[in-house]
Order: sequence, then structure tokens, then C-alpha cells
Amino acid sequence: MKIVPQALTRQMLSLKKLLNYSNRLQHSLWFVPVLCTLGGVMVAILMLWLDHTLKRSWEDFFWLETTANGAQTVLSTIAGGMITVAGIVLSMEMVTLSITSSQFGSRVLRSRLGDRTTQWTIGAFMGTAVYSLVVLKMVRKLGEDNFFIPHLSVMAAILFALGSLMILLYFIHHVAMIAQAPEIVASLATDLRHSMERIFPDKIGDPPPKVNSHLREVTDEEWDSLKNGITIESTREGYIQGIEGDDLIALAVQHNLIIELPKRPGDFLSTGETMARVAVQEKIDQTKVAHAINEAFFIGNNRTPWQDVNCSVHELSQMGVRALSPGINDPYTAVNCIDRLSSALAQLSQRQMPAANRFDHDGHLRLIVDRQTFSSVMHAAFDQIRSYAVNSAAVSQRLMEGYQRIADAVTHEDHAADVLHQARLTMEGALEQPHHPADLKIIQEQYERLTKQLEPLLEKKEDPQADQNPVDEESNEEGEASGEVIG
Repeated sequence: MKIVPQALTRQMLSLKKLLNYSNRLQHSLWFVPVLCTLGGVMVAILMLWLDHTLKRSWEDFFWLETTANGAQTVLSTIAGGMITVAGIVLSMEMVTLSITSSQFGSRVLRSRLGDRTTQWTIGAFMGTAVYSLVVLKMVRKLGEDNFFIPHLSVMAAILFALGSLMILLYFIHHVAMIAQAPEIVASLATDLRHSMERIFPDKIGDPPPKVNSHLREVTDEEWDSLKNGITIESTREGYIQGIEGDDLIALAVQHNLIIELPKRPGDFLSTGETMARVAVQEKIDQTKVAHAINEAFFIGNNRTPWQDVNCSVHELSQMGVRALSPGINDPYTAVNCIDRLSSALAQLSQRQMPAANRFDHDGHLRLIVDRQTFSSVMHAAFDQIRSYAVNSAAVSQRLMEGYQRIADAVTHEDHAADVLHQARLTMEGALEQPHHPADLKIIQEQYERLTKQLEPLLEKKEDPQADQNPVDEESNEEGEASGEVIG
């Protein structure tokens, strides 16, 4: 077995924590502008150093040469103009956020705050303004008729200002585009797809050392040790934004523990609530272990899609529900949400769900998690929309089309049962409404076609011989050994 030095392991875990923190910063409106501001200061220092080092006359390059008064005028004008435009950009962004929140719900603001175009636009103007102010300070009188005039730095300020104006033109176009409902839906769908790729990758960790070792059930002895073990309570309150599975497995290996997590990312955790149960094999420092487990949880005031796929699902679902409300009555936006959700569920049906039992590299059980399932994502995606769509035959028909899209990709019998369950509820809800008979007939035909397509998988689910078939070896090789992703 390959031994990883403990110091290197700590560095790897610290790096992963930094990556989690960086994900939070990516969805903050201030981080990129601050970086650009600091970058403006550093570029100003570099350009001033070049001007001071060259110390030459620029008469041969008349388009570079300037005077002290001219340099001060240009730099002060650029600095003032950039600060003014940055304020206008922020005002435009606040108006866009206000309209988006009132029209589509406050949950979609998370996606808007992480918009890179807005962040870099504000950063470009702030960086150019700060650059001009730093260079302006260095235009000073050195003697009776001798001035330090940073010719290159002034020209660079003009070029930065021109570039910022080009960015402003693109930003205005971008704001007009992202205010449209389909663009917002597409942005949320992109977050959902990225979340699925992180939480449900094609292959997670190293293959287990024994065949089916990642699929074995927890023994009665292991369950008894968990029931008689230590209960770890939360010291903070908020939503679980992420869990460092590698940290917990490393802690379990170090102290020979088995850790059970009754909650998963996206759940709410209150102070004093049970966040973990630990089976202890030997004497440990309970305070130290409790602190380490609490540190492995990232707690915040809101949910994020980093390890919580249902966060993006709920955002799309809420947008569709609001669109179907009597006050807004926008079924086309609901249709967009249904299309994106069904496409995501079709992809998810072809991915392997994370295992509930996580093992170390020696095959010892170390972590038991409340894993995410296809059924739970399916319910999160369509339960609310389905309830509100009963009053619209067109939206109900689009739901059936979405189920058909998922059914075309489904290969597992349990997934097929989940799809058919949602389709049956949709059809029953539509039949209870006074829709036109022609619309109801279309919905019934869609359901019958879906049932006929999924019948072979459902028969496999009901066949007792199917449950006795061994799991194929390819699936075994994709089991989780390290538990890096907490589903």
C-alpha cells in the first residue's frame, strides 16, 4: 500500500478547504473587484518603475510625450470618470437584482451575484481608477524646471480607459440578455450540471481492494458500536454547505473510528443538534474529535450547489412555481424550467449514485453518510411544479414530455418506477381539472406511451430472480473508497 506522509496529507486537506472557501468567494460581488483594485496598484508601480528606469526623451514618439499639466489633467479625468462609471454599473446591477428577485424569486440571486461579466466590469473600472490615482501622485516637481513625467504610465492609463469603455458596452448588452427568463434558467441549469458532475462523477476514488467490499452492508456489530458510541453535537447553526469527507476518513483512520452522518449537504443544522455518531474502538480525546468533526462541516446562512445538487434543483423548481402563480401567470418560463430539469434528470439517471458506506484504502468501514438518490432529486425537481401545473393543460403536457425525455435515458428499474410515479400523479391531477377533452386525451396518450416504454424495466423490478443477479464487475470497479464526495 502506498504510504502518504502525514504532513503531505495535511497539506492536501488544507488545499481542499481553501478550494471550498474559494467557491464561496466566486459567488461574492466584491472579490473580483478587490483583486482588480490591487492589480491596478501593482501595475501602476510596475509602469512607474519602467518610466523611472528608462529616463529618456520621448520626442521621437510624439504620441507618448506629454507635459506635467497634461499628465495631471488626463489622469485626474480618467480617475474621476472611472469611479463615476463604476457607480453607475453598480446601480444598474442593483436594479437588475431587484427586478430579478421580484420576478423570479430571491433564490436566483445567488447565480446573479456570481456573474463573471458583472464582477470583471466593476473590477476594470475600479482598477483603472486606482491605477490613475497612483500614477497621478507621482507626477511631481523635482526642481525649478524639472518634473518627473511618467509618459508610458499616462499612455497606459489612456489605453486602460479605452478598454474599460469597451467592457462597458459589452456589459450593457450582457445586462439586457441576462434579464431574460430563458437566460436565467440556463444559468441555473449550468450550475445544476456542474453540481451533478462534482457529486455524481463517472468514477469516484480508487477501486476497493475486495470485490463488492464497497457494496457490503454494515454488520450488526458495527451498528451496535454506533448506537453505543459517542454523539457529536453541532456548535453552529445554519445550512450544511459542504462536508469534507477526506478529513473525516483521515480522522477515522487516525483514531480507528466509524463515523455516521445523519445529515447531508443542504440540510439545516441547529446548535446542539446531532451531526454525527461515532463508534469508538479505543480511548480517544472526545473534545478533540468533536472539534475536528465540526471543522469538517461548512455551515452557512444559505444553501450552495457545491455539494448540494438539490440547491440548483430547488432554484429551478421555485422559478417554475412562481411563473405558474396567478400573480405572474407565465407558463412559458415554467416550460423552460421543466425542459432544463428533465434534461438534467436524464443525465443523472445514467450516473452512478454515491455509496452510503465509505471505506479507507484497506477496506475498513470508516464513514456512513445519508446519500443522495435519484428518487430524492426527482421529487425535488417535479413535486412542486406538478402541483401547480394541474391548472394548465399545456404545462402538464410539457411535464409528460419531460418524463419521456428522462425515460429515454433510464436504464435502472428503480429510476423507471420514479419516472412513472411522477407521470401518473401528473395525469391524475390533470384529469381532476375541467380541461378540454382533447387536452386530456393527449395527456392520457402520453402516459400510456410512457408506461409501455418502461414496462420491461418495471417487470425486471418485480421479477424476484432479478434481485438475485450479481452486480456486474464494471459497477464494482466504480465504487467509492476514499469518500471524497459527500452526496
